[in-house]
Amino acid sequence: MWLFSFGFVLAAYIVMNIYTGVRLFGAFKYFFPTLRAFIFWPLYIPLCYSLMLVMFLRLDKVLFLRQAGMFSLPFFAYFFFALIFLDVLCFIMRHLKIIPPVSPISVLCTGVAFGIAVLFMVYGSFNARNIHTVHYEISLNKSVQGQLPQASALRIALVSDIHIGVTVDRKWISKIVDAINKTEPDIIFMAGDIFDNDIEAVPDLEGVAFELRRLHAPLGVFACQGNHDVDRISMAGALRGETTADRIQEFLKDAGITYMLDDTLLVADSFYLVGRRDARPIGSRHIRQTAANLTSDLDKSRPLIFLDHQPVDYPAIESAGADLILSGHTHRGQVFPGSIVTRHMFKEAGATHYGYWHGSSAQAVVTSGAGVWGPPMRIGSRSEVVLIDVKFSN
Repeated sequence: MWLFSFGFVLAAYIVMNIYTGVRLFGAFKYFFPTLRAFIFWPLYIPLCYSLMLVMFLRLDKVLFLRQAGMFSLPFFAYFFFALIFLDVLCFIMRHLKIIPPVSPISVLCTGVAFGIAVLFMVYGSFNARNIHTVHYEISLNKSVQGQLPQASALRIALVSDIHIGVTVDRKWISKIVDAINKTEPDIIFMAGDIFDNDIEAVPDLEGVAFELRRLHAPLGVFACQGNHDVDRISMAGALRGETTADRIQEFLKDAGITYMLDDTLLVADSFYLVGRRDARPIGSRHIRQTAANLTSDLDKSRPLIFLDHQPVDYPAIESAGADLILSGHTHRGQVFPGSIVTRHMFKEAGATHYGYWHGSSAQAVVTSGAGVWGPPMRIGSRSEVVLIDVKFSN
């Protein structure tokens, strides 16, 4: 099934590039009649597949080449969709004899479509770096004991999918930390994908740790594993005996963050926090415990909050006694029309791809994340920090 999906996407991308290439060649040919196909296509094809070439040639640590490659796929996709729209519009207008069937119209459509794609890239790039704050109010039908900063209430700051790496750098992290601290939370949760696989790719790792240490919450900062929180160790690192878990855990501990891998914790003698391993961590063979196993010895008269990166296990978590589930992973599709795909996928999984969810006894919030994966842009989604005010029964 995976190979079929990959083959379909690759075939569709090839068709898109042929269509856009033919139109671009025609537009250049209009202004430069001496241009030949054997000159145009060897230059155009590497541009279309620049990301694959950068990864294949191991040039992904060269920031300019990596970023250019990341932008290439969405650029050519939006260029194609804009061309199709304009071509259909021109076809209708020609049929209605509103415009004449002349080649300059086709050249104009190509230029306009190219400009639309550029505008989408610029907008998406700026939009991704603009951190929004989203607010939810949730009531739980359980009382709390212990000592919360607020008597029967808990203010949670939730962030996910930061993807610290080449793109999401110290400056980006600083904006996220500022947005979180501005909410004045009692506790901070990170719902996975803190890193983008490769710690060594982070330009200023100590600077990033410094920014994360600025996070302030009376009850602490807690994180669960995301599917990208598995470090790609270099050959030198492997020879030193480092493992995929050690460096991430050590970094987060040094940054003042409690990293939970199928762990449970009674916070402030008031509520249980369950932080899970990811359901499908990339390249890792760790098997996570079931939700039922994690809660089997807990006092379910107390509130249970689950921190689980992927919103794929909600029915089982609800059956295990969870009151509130916090997730990320989906990015809300990040780049349209990705949101259409994620909406369907996670609805089929019994959850949601974004926002508030409720079952028969549990409630959940899924955030679109504060960083990016792949193309450093967002279209149809926003980078966000989530503020959740939880009220407990008296």
